[in-house]
Amino acid sequence: MIRKASTKDIPRIAEIIVFGKRVAYRPIFNNDVISFNEIQVVFLAGEYQKNPALLNDMLVYDDGIVKGVISGSLVEDSVEISEFYVEPFFKGNGIGRELIEQVILQSKESGKRRIFLWVLKDNLTARKFYEANGFCATGETCLIEGTDKTDMCYELIL
Repeated sequence: MIRKASTKDIPRIAEIIVFGKRVAYRPIFNNDVISFNEIQVVFLAGEYQKNPALLNDMLVYDDGIVKGVISGSLVEDSVEISEFYVEPFFKGNGIGRELIEQVILQSKESGKRRIFLWVLKDNLTARKFYEANGFCATGETCLIEGTDKTDMCYELIL
């Protein structure tokens, strides 16, 4: 079941996001200091506890265990997906597809024109997932500050 995130979900949300980032980005950035010192579950959970409004636009996949999270914020006539992670142990079970479908449905119902997000050019798994779910690269890119890595914009026109 997909539902709105609540403060009781904060520990799981932080855990999913941190481990999701480590699995996705550690092979790309190859930076242990950031992956294992700067990105910490306890710090992220603390940020959500201090600012529970961060949960306002977040949905969770919960079948008795919170297994995935997605967060989309309004940007003019669009929705920008900013956090989207599935617990690595549960990848490949359709959880990500269900979460993205819910964001698409809610965006259409609220009259939004498009959904967009930024994805690392080197994150081929994520790019393949977005393309399989109807997203296309816009051609817009940006260099990630302090790195030689490029982010790409993907969008879905509704």
